[in-house]
Amino acid sequence: ERKLAHLVTAQTVRVRRGATWLEVEIRTDILFASASAELSDSARQILAEIGRILAPMSHPVHVEGHTDNLPIQTRVFPSNWELSASRAASVVHVFGQLGVAPPRMSVVGYGEYRPRAGNDTAEGRNQNRRVTIVVRSRDGIEEQDRLDGVPRT
Repeated sequence: ERKLAHLVTAQTVRVRRGATWLEVEIRTDILFASASAELSDSARQILAEIGRILAPMSHPVHVEGHTDNLPIQTRVFPSNWELSASRAASVVHVFGQLGVAPPRMSVVGYGEYRPRAGNDTAEGRNQNRRVTIVVRSRDGIEEQDRLDGVPRT
């Protein structure tokens, strides 16, 4: 959290903390052009900073993609689900290149279905377009697995 303070001050990321997780949220207008999962050069710099912080850790990293509710239908992205998942996957690929162990990472595309704000204004839609990096404690994973009925190995 301290290592990300300068990015928070620059309003590049938002950081929230729970009992078993730390969440780093990045607006997608910083990361991607509209209807694209191709990372911008400035995005790669921000993600490189975050990835270097995450690489030596052993905690699971859950990367979530979110969109607004404006429909998309292209050959590459038939819906916002594919776009959001592809954006999250782009972030995971960068982290993998920076040494974050692939078995620690997961990708989730929520599409437009977990909005942070209303989609009736440009500002609301901008808040909804985001990538969230959730760093979870081992205890948090085990508790969620218990709630989900996932057997332990």
